[in-house]
Amino acid sequence: MKNKTFNTPLGIISCDLNSNRNYIELLDSGTYENGTFERFKTSAYDIELIEFKVKQPFHNGETIKDSKCWIWKIEKVREKSENLELKVTITDFPENSEFDFASGENLDAFVIENAEWKLHIGTEDGFILNRRAENDDWFPKRLTNKKKDWQEITELKESSIQTKVPELKIGEKIHLQYLTAFDKQNTETINTWVAVDENKSELEKWIGIE
Repeated sequence: MKNKTFNTPLGIISCDLNSNRNYIELLDSGTYENGTFERFKTSAYDIELIEFKVKQPFHNGETIKDSKCWIWKIEKVREKSENLELKVTITDFPENSEFDFASGENLDAFVIENAEWKLHIGTEDGFILNRRAENDDWFPKRLTNKKKDWQEITELKESSIQTKVPELKIGEKIHLQYLTAFDKQNTETINTWVAVDENKSELEKWIGIE
């Protein structure tokens, strides 16, 4: 339905929005201080897709070779049933690539690496999503999981991250983010992991979202 890609030395990263309905209409597009956006509507939702690169250098002075990140801001505005799913996948990776999970510090992530390159792909984990629900911070307070203290909308697989957008009510909004970063292989730094471990408010400040 909606697709963005990023070519890297370790494969092609694809960020996709899928729906059980086929209707999509572009409303407008433009730029922020450090990013670009597209606003469009589907059968039930108004959606803003923001594309940007991470801020460099990091707080510790380190840098990375390159990055590509996406934020999806989704609001239900029409009383229709529509199922949305977001998926970030890497394909066409070299045969000598190795995959591993790299979650922690409010982050769900995996790493792909070979002798020359390393790449991380990450998103907010279920704990921080639930904190945002508690605070009604672009995650519906109604969906706060008080029993498990955890949102279970995202599934981390070896080469993909899949998020099923929960069924929203009119006026409810959700923010979902997917960050990718790669650099030359260097076992003395975790710079690509640091690059994808960013919280919503800091990203919005960097991008220039009011």
